[in-house]
Amino acid sequence: MDKIVLLQPWWLLPASLLLVAFIVTATPNRSDWQRVLHANVLRYLLPAHIAKNQRNYGFLIAALACVALSNPVVPTADAETFRHTQGWIILADVSRSMSLTDVTPSRISAMRDAAIELASRANANSTTLIIYAGDAFIIAPPSFDTANFYENANLLEYGIIPSDGSNLTRALSLAWSVIDSSQLVNARLFILSDTGGFNTRSDAAIARLAALGHQTDLILFGSDDSTNAAPFDLTVASQLAESGLGNIIVADALGRISLNKLSLNKLNFDNSLLTQTGITTLRWSNQSHWILLLVLPLLLLMFYREIR
Repeated sequence: MDKIVLLQPWWLLPASLLLVAFIVTATPNRSDWQRVLHANVLRYLLPAHIAKNQRNYGFLIAALACVALSNPVVPTADAETFRHTQGWIILADVSRSMSLTDVTPSRISAMRDAAIELASRANANSTTLIIYAGDAFIIAPPSFDTANFYENANLLEYGIIPSDGSNLTRALSLAWSVIDSSQLVNARLFILSDTGGFNTRSDAAIARLAALGHQTDLILFGSDDSTNAAPFDLTVASQLAESGLGNIIVADALGRISLNKLSLNKLNFDNSLLTQTGITTLRWSNQSHWILLLVLPLLLLMFYREIR
């Protein structure tokens, strides 16, 4: 009962007035014989039919109808309600080191395929594509249109951003702006990289996002072989994944990845979200029908009294 919310509580006013009318008023139980016979004669002939005044159940039925019109509802706190307040943000590294071919046919090619596979599994989550090298840009804003995402992801190549480098911190800043402007309650970030730009600043940014309820997963391309031209640093990557409350996936030499480790179908839902300001995607379960069911026995009682 403490969870019931009245969406139109003003209907309780006429309901209370009708309830008072039901309590304080009564009508005599008059039969057709009472209309034609004297009361003393009728009392002698039909003593059982001489009843006291009785309540008018029409008032009670009308009162229950007004209570039903007040729309008593119970907020349903299930994960499906909040699916659209979650979004996936894919941060794709397009720096020079991603053009290496230690992953067949190249790191960036494998990364491109991984980004498309991620978007194909987004279901009802909006997807955003951010690319970064020396700078970062949003090339696919939050959308449920996967076709647009695929089109942009297929164009990812080294050189699409003219400035060299791996400015992951700038990409995370853009991710935060997407989260803020889209009012995402739970964002899930996927960093597709060879650990370029993984440093203390990006670690602090990821930790800050995690503190606000946003998870960061890492998908790495390349190898940690020191003889490689640009080996990735698995130790630093593990630290970032830990800070982001996420997981790490490393692509094999053919660029293949298994996304099962990421539990993509799991929603990061928290019942406390119901109390957060600005969330309007609650689903209400209407309870009016239970009140209207109480009207049925009252109608049957009135019908019985009428034909008796």
